[in-house]
Amino acid sequence: MASSERPRSAESVPLDLLPVIRSSGVLTDRQLQEIRAKVIQGDYPFDTVDLAERLVKEGILTTYQARKFLNNKPHGLIVGRYIILDRIGSGSMGRVYKARHPMMDRVVALKIISPEIASNERVVARFQREMKLVGRLDHPNVVRAFDADQFQRVLYIVMEYVAGMSLGERLKKGPIPPMEMVEYAAQAAMGLAHAHEQGIVHRDIKPSNILLGRDGRVKILDLGLGVLMEADPSSSFATADGIAVGTVDYMSPEQACGRDVDGRSDVFGLGCAMYHMMTGRLPFPGSSPIERLGKRLSGRHVPITEHLPDLPPNLVRLIDRMMAHKPNERFASAAEAAKALEEIVRPQPAPASPNVPAPKSATIVTGPVTTPPTPEIIHVEPEYPAWFAPLARLAEQRPIVAMTAIASTLFLTFVAGALLGRMF
Repeated sequence: MASSERPRSAESVPLDLLPVIRSSGVLTDRQLQEIRAKVIQGDYPFDTVDLAERLVKEGILTTYQARKFLNNKPHGLIVGRYIILDRIGSGSMGRVYKARHPMMDRVVALKIISPEIASNERVVARFQREMKLVGRLDHPNVVRAFDADQFQRVLYIVMEYVAGMSLGERLKKGPIPPMEMVEYAAQAAMGLAHAHEQGIVHRDIKPSNILLGRDGRVKILDLGLGVLMEADPSSSFATADGIAVGTVDYMSPEQACGRDVDGRSDVFGLGCAMYHMMTGRLPFPGSSPIERLGKRLSGRHVPITEHLPDLPPNLVRLIDRMMAHKPNERFASAAEAAKALEEIVRPQPAPASPNVPAPKSATIVTGPVTTPPTPEIIHVEPEYPAWFAPLARLAEQRPIVAMTAIASTLFLTFVAGALLGRMF
């Protein structure tokens, strides 16, 4: 609140701040009039710094905007249809800002390409072609692009704003546990697989281009911008030695040699990023970019087991395969790499055994158990004709005599039958 000693007439309003805000274009005329009226009424402080702090506290300005106004630097806060809210970071190809689309009230991430790159007509043409492909991307593990344009010679791309941090920022807190990193890498590989299906190779996979949202979801950033590196090799992101800053430690050997690349190059970069984030060490160490590049082109990486001796053998083999020197020795695609990573973090269940009929369940009987009685064995005498009884008793007492008698009887019966047959 303004003190009673401070004048409150219209002529005494601190016009040194309000004109600066007006020239920026971030507030409407109506908003500016309301601020002016509240200063006159004493609802807002008269002091310029205090007023700026009050506007930040009430959410009318952001801290970044207020700082720019107090330093009398209002220009550059409007890019196309977007109002710059804050600066998120900067990289080799430009700066990234948090911005808002006023009409849609959508918060986005806006990347302004470095003027040195955007001034190259070849780069602009390549950028425009690539953005048509980027516009097709729609995957939960890819940062979506909403818009891309050129405004007053400023080349920019508007992307989905992801609250969280890059894995590069996460690495500053210390190495990432292996299984946690495998989970992140599996998601990143799935995002890359989607991009490759649309004909886009990232070309610049590194920890700072992998975003970790607050919900634990990983998203690939800067898809489509890697072509700018190839379109303008002499741009500001190259060192005096002609090597891209921030990419040499993750780029594939074929990319470093300037050869054509495909999705397997991104698989190599992801493997290098995994190695670095799990160990805190580079897979191809050296005191200069030239030395590190030389090791990449001439030999294998330092075995990861030198830093993590207890790493599971299947994970060691997977990383070695991702970073194989020759593309045909790596996973054939990012989708194949994603599947292998998934199997490590979430092993597949063993295959079910052949179908065998389940045994019938036993009946459970409650109460006392009684032994069933032994069944009584009943001997049943066979029934014979009356005339056969004497012969049966003779067979029991004198079996040989009985057999002779039976044989004689059968013979006599046969002879008698034959005689009777001749008579009749």
